[in-house]
Amino acid sequence: MALLKFFSRPSLILFAPLVCVLLFAFFITSSYFVERQQRRDYVSASQVEHLSQGLMRMNHLVAMAAKAQDFTRVEEELALLGSDIRLSVYTLIDRRGNIRFANHGVWRDSSAQLVIDGYESQAHDDSVAEGRSRIYFNDKRQSIQAYYPITPQLSSLSVERPELIYLEYDMAPMLAASDEAVLVGLMRTGAIALATTLVLLGLFYYFVLSPIRYLSCQAAALGQRETDSRQKPIESPFIELHSLEQNLRRFKDRFQQGAKQLKDSEQRWLFAVEVSRYGIWDWNLEDNSVFLSDRWKDMLGYGPEDLVPELATWESRLHPEDKEGILKNLNAYLNGDTEEFESVHRLRHQQGHYIWVLDRGMTVEWNEKGKPLRMIGTLSDVTEDIRNQKAAMHQAKHDPLTDLANRRALMDALYQQQDESGSCAALFMLDLDNFKVVNDALGHHGGDRLLIQIAARLSSYFSSNSLIARVAADEFVVLVKKLPEDLLGAQRRAQALASQMRQLIARSFHISGHTFNLSASVGIAIIDPSEAIPPEQQLKRVNMALAQAKESGRDACVVYSSEMDKRAAQNLMIRTELVHAVARHQLSLFYQPLLNAKGEIASVEALLRWHHPQHGAISPADFIPVAEGSALIVELGEWVLLEACRFIRGLQEQGIRPPMVSINVSARQFHQDEFAPKLLAMLKDQGISPAHIELELTEHVLLTDLQQVRQTMTQLREAGVSIAVDDFGTGYSSLSYLQELPLNRLKLDASFIRDMGNGEASASIVKAMIDMSHSLNLEFVAEGVEIQSQFEQLKAYRCDLYQGYLFHRPMPGEELARLLVRLGDRPLLSSV
Repeated sequence: MALLKFFSRPSLILFAPLVCVLLFAFFITSSYFVERQQRRDYVSASQVEHLSQGLMRMNHLVAMAAKAQDFTRVEEELALLGSDIRLSVYTLIDRRGNIRFANHGVWRDSSAQLVIDGYESQAHDDSVAEGRSRIYFNDKRQSIQAYYPITPQLSSLSVERPELIYLEYDMAPMLAASDEAVLVGLMRTGAIALATTLVLLGLFYYFVLSPIRYLSCQAAALGQRETDSRQKPIESPFIELHSLEQNLRRFKDRFQQGAKQLKDSEQRWLFAVEVSRYGIWDWNLEDNSVFLSDRWKDMLGYGPEDLVPELATWESRLHPEDKEGILKNLNAYLNGDTEEFESVHRLRHQQGHYIWVLDRGMTVEWNEKGKPLRMIGTLSDVTEDIRNQKAAMHQAKHDPLTDLANRRALMDALYQQQDESGSCAALFMLDLDNFKVVNDALGHHGGDRLLIQIAARLSSYFSSNSLIARVAADEFVVLVKKLPEDLLGAQRRAQALASQMRQLIARSFHISGHTFNLSASVGIAIIDPSEAIPPEQQLKRVNMALAQAKESGRDACVVYSSEMDKRAAQNLMIRTELVHAVARHQLSLFYQPLLNAKGEIASVEALLRWHHPQHGAISPADFIPVAEGSALIVELGEWVLLEACRFIRGLQEQGIRPPMVSINVSARQFHQDEFAPKLLAMLKDQGISPAHIELELTEHVLLTDLQQVRQTMTQLREAGVSIAVDDFGTGYSSLSYLQELPLNRLKLDASFIRDMGNGEASASIVKAMIDMSHSLNLEFVAEGVEIQSQFEQLKAYRCDLYQGYLFHRPMPGEELARLLVRLGDRPLLSSV
């Protein structure tokens, strides 16, 4: 690709030297071949002239020998000529083609046709007949050949007398020497010419190409970045380049001024577009690319980067019933048949439904033939206008799929219910469990058919004093009036109706050849006319009840109670305030000691406390579940770890031997990939030995990826961190993970300790757990020890560690430090 780009539009800096080199090579090569040929022609012509003189002399000798009938002189001359090694053939041949005399004695009386490679009998006969000698250079044989008839002709009475002199002179050595001389001369001339060319190229580059390249870079930088106005002038003696530089500077100034004006204009235009209710589109007809403004995309429920900027994006979202008409209207405008383009049609929203839009556009650019090249237009959402024009009151207040009442009709009915007095009413919100699974299996068309069947079942069951509405995809709301006046009777009746609703949904459905069963969760809110609750609040109540039903495992029914409001408000307050609790220093750690059988403090458990300046002390049982439902639990966990490290370091700085601190870690935090490395790095940074840290994990941590849990625990144990299982017995207890995981302690949940006094079975369970723990080489911790009898019984069972109010309540770090100083190594059991 780079090579193709070079040949299609090469760089002058590379092209100019390349052309010079190629021209230089062409002229040098051409000169060499021309000069070589001329020298060859000269050498061969000179040698032909020389040989011609020798042939004339031989002709004269032969003539004199013939008269004297003595060829001795001829033989001596041939012997003398034989000394020239380049004279390969010199023979006198008679009319029958036999060699009479030759420079090689062995050839005498032999047929010239047989012994001489280059000899041609036809050339012999032609030369004798014409009486004309033929002396020429044979390039193929690299030799001079001569057919020289002997004149005057000898007596014809004897055929043995020679009539032709034939010779062949080897020119190869002379030609090679000539070629070498030509090559040496051209090399000398070429070296001088090459040096001159390189000097000229250097000057051409410095004074022409380099300034042109510098100006090109300056031109390319326009619009990309702010360029330095104090640019150095170019170094060139040519006035054209200096003129080009000045023109470029003036153009840059005008360009920057125009760019600023364009940017200001664009900002004003964008502001006008964004604050308006119109979406903007810009269509390039040459490549069918389309610019769609953010407002245009937002009308269809898409984000700024969601849609591909091409015409197909718009066409694919046209309603099938509108597509033919809108395209016909557009083509008519582009062909000049109509003066304006304006259309009202439907476009598909991201959520699947269609919205009505008003589309207007105009051509803003044409080519030289008057063909449109670019259109700009606006799009506005006119769905409500179309609905007001085309929909009757029934359509305005009913769901188009199920023909049930919609939310608007439901709200109207709830407002009307406010005027009713005497009897209660009930609001039911029914939500299908796992409707998405059915929708994915049957497709949206099958899901719609299912919703229609559910609507039919509900409509056939409830009487005329009820209103059934579809308020969401798979959410139905039923308003039942004329219930008993007393709240208890109304609640019982509502629960019975909810049970019937769930039974209706539980009946098998048959759609598209599939038979399947569903379940439903139902929330109930009793409408007491004496409360005068606004309809919005009634819907909020039934929504909360439905959420509670889903949280309890689905396929359930829950009646709204005021506690839900309190819980929701409290959870909202906790979620809102907990985000700032760390930064506002509202959190603190309390520590509760764990004692061994000797009464010594073996370790302490760090317990998180939250004191809000307005709401006072907030129980961990309230804010920990809220934090675990979000990423807040990770931030709190990291704060607890860091604060515990600082407490241990503080004890060390006071000269107090710190006990091991047990820290509760949530499942979300423990399952982070970097949990173990981050914890060990924190301990190293704080200067805390890992042996002073114990992590308490609930059984829920162990329910996911057991392999990953084992790897993390092994890394921590090898570093010296102790690991305990907290609240053992309350989760999905399994002996398998106790055997596989590198644990140190088991902490039995306090509920087991409280139940020990209720019978032998509970005590036997505790004893069995202690024995099992010891068999697995794990320390056993009993938490929630509050009375002396529990302690005595656990001690009899050989429990290892004890924690509870019988010994110590949770205390601030300062108080724990004073306790450690006061007790020293004295046991605590005497004070229990």
